Amino acid sequence: MKRKLRPVTSSTNPLAGTTVSFEWTLPRGFILCIDTREQDPLFLPRPPSDLIIKRTTLPSGDYSVAGWELSIAIERKSIEDLCGCLGNDRVRFQAELERLRSYEFKALVIEGSEQEVLRFQAFSQMHPNAIRWSLVAIQHKYCPGIHIHFQPDRRSLERWVLDHLVYFYNFKRG
Repeated sequence: MKRKLRPVTSSTNPLAGTTVSFEWTLPRGFILCIDTREQDPLFLPRPPSDLIIKRTTLPSGDYSVAGWELSIAIERKSIEDLCGCLGNDRVRFQAELERLRSYEFKALVIEGSEQEVLRFQAFSQMHPNAIRWSLVAIQHKYCPGIHIHFQPDRRSLERWVLDHLVYFYNFKRG
């Protein structure tokens, strides 16, 4: 006698495929510091509501949190800027990375996908393998412990930066 097979039913998420708008609950006292040398700063001209921004000269990096400017830094690079820092400006960039070594949290956030970064660029003579191995050397030789992260667009980049800075701020405050 053959057994009759019942169709397998699975519960599915009715919200699957729905896009969520991200919002932050910013902790009391949180102030985002943006380096004055940052030419096209994130979050400006329209910052999220309740986000307090302080433009200041940071010792290292482009973004930090007020009170922890010597403990946390996020350095942001466009693909073109990254190629310049790994090429002609390498000595200056290595010195910048050396300053970050003692920071509790340090990150290099690249505005572009990894696939975009690791392809030949019209504005650069750098081979993609040279870029790849330079990024590896940054993590292991010049600035151990640095987080290197790729973000494909500005909104994702803003979300990543603020998420990490808010998390660090909450962690440090206990």
